[in-house]
Amino acid sequence: MPGATGPETGPDPESDPDPGPDDIPWPTVRAQPLDASALAESRAAAMAQRPAGPVWVFGYGSLIWNPAFEPAERRRAVLHGYRRAFCFWTVSARGTPERPGLGLGLEAAPGAACRGVALRIADRTEAADLETLWAREMYSAVYRPVWAPLYPVETRAGQDPAPFAALAFVADPGHPQYCPPLSDAQKARIVAGASGQFGSCRDYLENVVGHLAESGEPDGELEALLRRVREIEGRRPFQAATRPFPPADARRRGKDATGR
Repeated sequence: MPGATGPETGPDPESDPDPGPDDIPWPTVRAQPLDASALAESRAAAMAQRPAGPVWVFGYGSLIWNPAFEPAERRRAVLHGYRRAFCFWTVSARGTPERPGLGLGLEAAPGAACRGVALRIADRTEAADLETLWAREMYSAVYRPVWAPLYPVETRAGQDPAPFAALAFVADPGHPQYCPPLSDAQKARIVAGASGQFGSCRDYLENVVGHLAESGEPDGELEALLRRVREIEGRRPFQAATRPFPPADARRRGKDATGR
């Protein structure tokens, strides 16, 4: 993946809500966005490996509440062998080159399981929805699109309880924006101080935590991270009970393009 050396990155100590020790390995390289041709090539390569049946997409972050398409069906599901983590830098969407934020990705982790929501793309809008999805998720190719088996968390009448294949966007450890392992304290300080063209990193974390809980799949690790962020900002401690969120059709779509 091509990268470009950018300006020296890292926060201004005077504007950092909790500068703490200077121990954060701030990024020094920023990846370039894919052009239309590269996006089309990436999409075609992934679809060449497509299994039979409809296209499902695994939502484990903002796709849960703000997908790039109108899902024909939603199912709670679990993906084994991966964990949800803030594992790459965002220098536009939820941060800046001077004050990078963190983006959420899937990381391979033997024995782990990530719970989220499976979203089925309608046959009649498949081509357009995939194009929109790729422009959003593969903006800088910080992810690798893989077909992975999802296991339904619950089965309603008429639904097949067997596992089914879905597209999962997995963080690429070789990407310039992939970040080294960070402590919970480091993550909290980064999230608390970062904001970009789509809003603050803290708001993104709050949305992920709230919508996971709303969907019946709360994430204790992210809830603990949000508590740390709120403590840094001096806000009220986070409570696991969440406020109601607007219905899916009332939410603005495609806003959280990732890898920016």
